[in-house]
Amino acid sequence: MTLLEFNDLDLQEKAEAVWRGTFLADREADGLIVQLHRLSGFYAEVFYDAASNKINDIRSFTSNSYLAPYVALIKLKIQ
Repeated sequence: MTLLEFNDLDLQEKAEAVWRGTFLADREADGLIVQLHRLSGFYAEVFYDAASNKINDIRSFTSNSYLAPYVALIKLKIQ
């Protein structure tokens, strides 16, 4: 699946596609759990609200610059 094909999916279809990818890391942001997944040729972030047990959004990207929050977490764990 390409990034463009992924972006054309609805939220439920994106969630199903993400689970077939590879989980890489998670972080917290604005009270949400953000999970990073690697799919074929792109990344996807799942924005999950644990209080409501609901996925609020799934964002996809190819730019490595969006990986910065995860790299920062790794650096903190190493120190």
